Amino acid sequence: MKKYVIDACALIAFFNQEKGADNIEHLLMQNYPCLMSIINVYEVCYDAAKTGCLEDGIKIYQEIKLLPLEIIREVGEDTMKEAIHFKVNYKISVADSIALGLAKANNAVMVTADHHEFDVIAQAGELEFHWIR
Repeated sequence: MKKYVIDACALIAFFNQEKGADNIEHLLMQNYPCLMSIINVYEVCYDAAKTGCLEDGIKIYQEIKLLPLEIIREVGEDTMKEAIHFKVNYKISVADSIALGLAKANNAVMVTADHHEFDVIAQAGELEFHWIR
């Protein structure tokens, strides 16, 4: 069974019921192994706090913990190596490079809506992507 790494923009779309939210819901409800770095969880919580208030960020964190999603709380050596590779070669954010590194290190599919950042990586064949929109 394939593993999936969900990035922040995909989970934000899920919580905001944006286009593609149904794709995330399907992955989560079908019990596919889904991973997410705590750094990307932080991004989702920050987004909620930024658009609302601090309590909204904390509330969304509590909701994330209830999802059938494995939160990876440390960056292992393999993830670190792969994240550095993506950061150096594609000039992307640290958080995005961690998500990509986690996917590569776990032989997982990257779940995202972020074509702007990741199309070049998909075109290079570095990872398999599941585009939610």
